[in-house]
Amino acid sequence: MKPYMEKQLNESTLIRLFPSTAREVDLKWHRDRQDRVVEVIHSNGWMLQRDDSVPALLASGDILEITANEWHRVVKGKGDLIVKIVESKKKKADGMRSIRKGADSNPKVTRMDFLPDDVLDDIASDKNESMQEDDNPHPSQYSAPEGSKRDKQLDKAKAAYKRGDVDKAVRIRNAMELDESVRIMESSELREVINDMVEEMKLDAFLAEIEDRLNEKKKRKKSSGGLSKAVKKSLNKKADKRCLTRGSVYSEFRAGLAAWLSSGSRKGMAQHQWAHARVNSANPSKKWAKVKKRKKCPKKGKK
Repeated sequence: MKPYMEKQLNESTLIRLFPSTAREVDLKWHRDRQDRVVEVIHSNGWMLQRDDSVPALLASGDILEITANEWHRVVKGKGDLIVKIVESKKKKADGMRSIRKGADSNPKVTRMDFLPDDVLDDIASDKNESMQEDDNPHPSQYSAPEGSKRDKQLDKAKAAYKRGDVDKAVRIRNAMELDESVRIMESSELREVINDMVEEMKLDAFLAEIEDRLNEKKKRKKSSGGLSKAVKKSLNKKADKRCLTRGSVYSEFRAGLAAWLSSGSRKGMAQHQWAHARVNSANPSKKWAKVKKRKKCPKKGKK
């Protein structure tokens, strides 16, 4: 089982809850395929540890960027940890350029040289779009004042659409409105989502506890060989009367049950009758017998 529960808010955003009951052994090092922005909603002593770094304490309101393929893990605190995760839709390319095409024989290598091709193409595209931005103000109902982030994004979408790159324009607009829908989500709705997750987790814990009890009951039943109380009571009397260990008498009885199935029996004998008959005829001196003498015989009751 995963050490957390999560609710998907939309295609790229989810709420994840790590309960205080999570086991530390399940909080393993891992890495994600996509870039992620993580917002801490609630934390009580939980920490995030990145590769080759010491754990850093997480506080409510913290916003963290975790890049694709970056090794990291969470370290358990005292209470629950609740985070909101926004994933990038685009996966990182496996291969990376070491030197750009057209570079001279002794280039000055920068971080740009190690970016995947699709990211570099997007950067170049963004530069072209920024040069083509429309300075005409957007209608007031668009909530995009001149120079604002939303204004620039709308201009980029408009430029992409004008040059015929409809898919690019759609991606920009969808990403804008998805982010905005998450941002304006009312706190009461968020609390409702978290409460639902907590209730589901409590139910899972309750069902797991019932399952553990049933498994424990099955183990106890198996350890006694599946013998009923009535059978064990009868065998106990025989063991005490003949000064035999009770466990060895149980084994002899089970061997009789198995023999009835594997070897057969006298005509008209039921399985339990055959097993009792085996116990009655068994003696420690016989090679086939499983019964054993007690070191100290039980005292006989007064008549």
